[in-house]
Amino acid sequence: MTEITTDLLGVDGCKGGWYAARQDARTGAIETRVCATFGELLDWARAPAIVAVDMPIGLSSTGHRACDAEARKRLKWPRSASVFQTPVRQALDARDYAQACARNREATGKAMSQQAFNILPKIAEIDAALRVSRRDASRVFEVHPELAFMQLRIERGGGPAGLEAGKTSGAGHAQRKTLLAPVFGAALEAALDGRVVRHVQKDDVLDAFAVLWSARRIATGRALTLPAEPPRDSENLPMAIRY
Repeated sequence: MTEITTDLLGVDGCKGGWYAARQDARTGAIETRVCATFGELLDWARAPAIVAVDMPIGLSSTGHRACDAEARKRLKWPRSASVFQTPVRQALDARDYAQACARNREATGKAMSQQAFNILPKIAEIDAALRVSRRDASRVFEVHPELAFMQLRIERGGGPAGLEAGKTSGAGHAQRKTLLAPVFGAALEAALDGRVVRHVQKDDVLDAFAVLWSARRIATGRALTLPAEPPRDSENLPMAIRY
């Protein structure tokens, strides 16, 4: 097995900013934190730490990202719906939903979903951070937690498709927790028990740990990449999902 020599982070956006689970390369201990900004998170986990995050990185100017299309194909219905249409780069600095929709429609022929608009500030935040630091851009990777959960189940004999139950349902939460428990054990329980409810939802915790699992696969060269040869956007950021 390839030795992991750098800290690993699994990150998910949350009400309080960015929820992160960091695993120490030397001890294996896991620490969680809510960072108000992505810059604060990068300061907490300085290079060469590997940061895997559930947020689009690399933005199309036409509305199409091959990684999104391949992710939907692998997850299948109904979990394919968790891969929403990524906003185009032209919409990043939109003042409001109407303007964001107008810019997205001009580029793609379609308006922007409310779900995508709600996280537009976070997409813009991470995009700005990676455009100014090529070192950070080389160590921050986009991961979709539903692909991670799918792969966890596949490795335990399950079928090649996304989980049937949604993550906010009781059954969905239990299924995802059961997949993660053998990997993270008490650390996962401690994170769920210790979360500040007004800042972090239960599914934020599970998503961050699923993404942390993918960060380990990235570090050891075992992660799958969609597409296999990722294109780059107009800012030279890769449009790829790893898991």
